[in-house]
Amino acid sequence: MGIEQFRYDGKRAVIVGGATGMGAAAAALLADLGAELVVLDVQDVPYEVSKSVRVDLRNPASIDAALDEVGGPIDALFSCAGISVDGIDLMKVNFIGHRHLIETAVARGLMPRGGAIAAIASIGGLGWDRTTKLIRDFLETPDFASATAWIEAHPELAHYTFSKQALIAYCGWRAPALLREGIRINCIAPGPTMTPLMDATQMWLDFEADYRQVMGVPGATAEQQAAPLVFLNSDAAAYVSGTVLNVDAGYVGGGTMGSISAAVVDMLAPPIG
Repeated sequence: MGIEQFRYDGKRAVIVGGATGMGAAAAALLADLGAELVVLDVQDVPYEVSKSVRVDLRNPASIDAALDEVGGPIDALFSCAGISVDGIDLMKVNFIGHRHLIETAVARGLMPRGGAIAAIASIGGLGWDRTTKLIRDFLETPDFASATAWIEAHPELAHYTFSKQALIAYCGWRAPALLREGIRINCIAPGPTMTPLMDATQMWLDFEADYRQVMGVPGATAEQQAAPLVFLNSDAAAYVSGTVLNVDAGYVGGGTMGSISAAVVDMLAPPIG
C-alpha cells in the first residue's frame, strides 16, 4: 500500500462534462495517473481520449444512448457537467440528468464492485442539511420524468442552489445502498473557481471578487479542484463515501465559525446559536 493507491492504472474513467473546466482538468490528471479516458459532453472534446460520446443531459434518451455506446466497465464515474442559468434545463443538467445516468449505469451492471462516483457540487449548495425533508421528497421521485414533473410543480426551486443541494444530499442518501453493491459516491463543493462557467456568470465573478478580498487569495484553478475530485474516486479514498468535501480554502469553515465575514455562508447557512 503506497502511492499506487492514488493511481488509475488499468481503470476506465468516464467523465461526464469533460470538454472544459474542471472536467477537462480532471481528465488531464486521470490520463497522467494511467486511466483509460471516456468523455461524455454536449460539446466537442478538444483533446485525445479513448472515446468521446455526445450526450445531452436534458434528454433521457440521449443519456441512455450514450451509455449504450460507453458500455462497461465504468470503474470511476465523474459527474462534472453544469450550467448556471436558472430554470428547468438547469435542474436537468445539474442534477436530474446526472442522477439518471448514474442510476442507469448501476442498474445495467456497468459499474463493477470497487467502482466509485465523484460529482461536482458547490458551496452554493450550503444549507442542504436544513431542508432535508423537502430535498428527500424530490430525491424520492423514481425517474427522470417524475423528477422533472416535481420541479415543474415547484418552479421556485428551479435554481442553482437547489440543484447543488440536491446533488450533495443525493450522495449521502444513496451511499449506503450503493456501498452494498461495492460502489462509493461522493462530491466536492468548490468555492469560486476560474472556469468558463464562472467567466460567463456575473454573479460568480462578483462572488470571486468578494472571496478574494475576504480570503486574501484568488479563486481556485480548475486543476486545484480536479485533484481532490480525482482523489475521491481513487483507491486511496476506499473508506470515504456519502460525503461532501468543501474545496474552498477554508471559506465555509471560517464563515460558519464567524472568523471571517462570508456572504454566501450568511445567506445560505447562517450560523445557529
